[in-house]
This record gives sequence, structure tokens and C-alpha cells, in this order.
Amino acid sequence: MAVRGAPEACTVDQLLMEPAPRATDGIGNPDWLRSAQAGAPWALESMYTAHSDAVYGLCYRLLCRHEDAEDAVQTTFIKAFRSIGRFRGECALKTWLHRIAVNQSIEILRKRKSSPLELIEDACGLDDSHHLAERLAVQEALRGVRRDHYVVLVLRFWQQLSYDEIADLLRVPLSTVKMRLKRAKDEFRSVYGESDERH
Repeated sequence: MAVRGAPEACTVDQLLMEPAPRATDGIGNPDWLRSAQAGAPWALESMYTAHSDAVYGLCYRLLCRHEDAEDAVQTTFIKAFRSIGRFRGECALKTWLHRIAVNQSIEILRKRKSSPLELIEDACGLDDSHHLAERLAVQEALRGVRRDHYVVLVLRFWQQLSYDEIADLLRVPLSTVKMRLKRAKDEFRSVYGESDERH
């Protein structure tokens, strides 16, 4: 598959890959969890401060609309605050929050009458028109893939999660993640190729 102006060796992985900052829990107080589960305002605020940016980034990558991402973040933390008492530390706090965020984002996608992906705003700052055209082409292709494929592509290539992290986040077997990602990449490759031919 030839990419507009790109070397023939360019792969689906290279097309989709975009660096994303990795967040850490950042909550060092050993009494934090117990205090959060007791409803202490400082502990809940610490959780929000430490994780809200990463949660927003994930929601925005999935939803591509600031308003929807903000709504997803708000709902994610409301649900997290209400259910923090049931958090037992069986996974990382970040994974637990991101699981809620992914589910909420998927719910918003389901409720959309149509789900056009808007141009990711950081691409608008590109000076190179070729790179901007390529980003637009990638996003156009992503509009055409199945929702579950779209989600796994975002988690792998934008959020840069490992297969194990995606399996943990989506609560599916590792083999399912590998198969879903393979099918997602195949579907993206097909849709991207069709889009390229139309132009």
C-alpha cells in the first residue's frame, strides 16, 4: 500500500503511531487510599489532580471532540468517587480509572447519531502540508473501521499501551487483544487504501 508521498516501506504501525506521555499515579501519601475510601476531600482531589489530564487525553483520543471528552472525564471521576470504596488494588489505579473512561467513551460513541472524527487539533499546527494531509487521511480511514477496532487502535498506537495493559483495561484475554488488533490493522489498511484510491 502506497502512502501519499511516503516511502513504500511505511507500515500501518508507523502510520498510526503517535507519541503520548505516560502518566504515573503520583499519589505518594500512604494514607491516600484509605482516606479516599472514607470520602476525604483532599484524597479525592489528589486523585483527580494526578489523573485527570491522562484521563482527558484518553477520552479525547477516543472521542475527538473536546466537549464529549470533558463530559466523559466528569462522568469517569463521578463514578470513580462513588465506587472508590470497592477498589481493592487488584490493578493499578490508573488502569481502574482508564477502564471507567474507556467504557464511558464507548457509551458516548454509541449514543452519537453519527460519529465523524474531527481533525485532532494538534495536527492543525503542522507547518508541513504533506504531514497534515497524511494525518487527515489516517483519521478519515479510522472513521471507517469498526468501533471495537477503533478503540484497540487508539489504545495501542495513541496511548501506547502494551498488549497486557490493553487486555487488563478491556478485561479480555491476551489472545483476544492480539487477534482484535490484527484484524483492526487489516481493516484500517483496507479502508486507508480505498480512501487513497478515491483521492
